[in-house]
Amino acid sequence: MLFNSFSFLLLFLPITVLGFFAIARRSHVWAAGWLALASLFFYGWWCVQYIPLLLASSGFNYAA
Repeated sequence: MLFNSFSFLLLFLPITVLGFFAIARRSHVWAAGWLALASLFFYGWWCVQYIPLLLASSGFNYAA
């Protein structure tokens, strides 16, 4: 999925933004988690094999 594709602009982006604001009304922590999951889904859409690499990189950066 590319940033200029119709699937991103008409499906992924609106669902992500609306979900974020709906969840943020109740909890900012859960809203941040929603964005993290949406990000993993976005990058996993291209190649699922890169999700463990992204998680390991994020975990290392958080620990550092």
